[in-house]
Amino acid sequence: MSEREILESHDPRASTSPPPPPPPPSSSSTVRIIFESIAILLRHPLHFLAIYALTALPLSLLIFSLAVSAHPIEIRVRSLESLARISPTHFESRQVLEESRSEAISALRLRAAYSLPCLVFSVAALASSVHSASAAVSGRRPSLSSAATVVRERWFRALVTSICVYASMWAFLSITATLRVALADFAGLRFLAFLIGSALEVYLMLVLGVAMVVTVLEERVGFDAVRASLALVSGRRWIGFVLSCVLVLLTGSIWWVLETSMDGQDCTSIVGMVRWMVGIGRRAWLVPLYGLLMLWSYVVLTVFYCHCRRRRTSGVGRRGEGENEVALVDIL
Repeated sequence: MSEREILESHDPRASTSPPPPPPPPSSSSTVRIIFESIAILLRHPLHFLAIYALTALPLSLLIFSLAVSAHPIEIRVRSLESLARISPTHFESRQVLEESRSEAISALRLRAAYSLPCLVFSVAALASSVHSASAAVSGRRPSLSSAATVVRERWFRALVTSICVYASMWAFLSITATLRVALADFAGLRFLAFLIGSALEVYLMLVLGVAMVVTVLEERVGFDAVRASLALVSGRRWIGFVLSCVLVLLTGSIWWVLETSMDGQDCTSIVGMVRWMVGIGRRAWLVPLYGLLMLWSYVVLTVFYCHCRRRRTSGVGRRGEGENEVALVDIL
């Protein structure tokens, strides 16, 4: 009798139930995840519209307001730093640098004033949209009451993880900036470092984004959520990388349109300030669009997380069944 017949004779389920079908890893493509996330928004429009109006839209308005308010200050800082470099005397250069430092401190204070409300709306948008998208993927109907409960119960967890995420991204960007400065005299190496650094930055954004989803849906906080995200994403690196590229491209396009309307404007005169404000007003549609993009990105990352979790769970189940069969053979 063969080994397989021995196994089937000792396993009563072998003759009654067919073997479990293998998971469809190829179907978990980037296009499928994108369309599935859009379908979730379309199946529950009123629910996600409420989340959008209460969290994502105010967050987008705050972010754009900060960018518009800080842009003239940043222009003055850059112009003062350029003037200090060409000043004929050390005394004049020091005076200009002191003025530039004062402007930089005012910009820092402005960002600090915006940081708390931005963080509050960001955590609320993340927790509510991730929980709702996860419920929709599982076939359940999301509700505003359950989303509000998740925000109330898991806001501290999301806050701690977001701090770790920002620290990780800041450390990475600091390393890449230092490397570019060190390779300033080597154009080829600098370009290569730029390409590698950009690819790693996009992948890191994916890992950190999934880490925020992990901290909402699992009992993981801080760098533990980042480690869990790294383990989940490892089986879907290329799909996740393409998803992250799509999100980065869409976000970058919105900011490029905004910056082109702000750059080159003379904010020192009244006429220049009026022209600058008119140019910004014509692009006010970017605010709701950016809020919608943020909400959709949370849903996309949640769908991607669910696909990775399902694949990991099915893989563990198949390994467990294989170990049981090997153990039974050893016993026989």
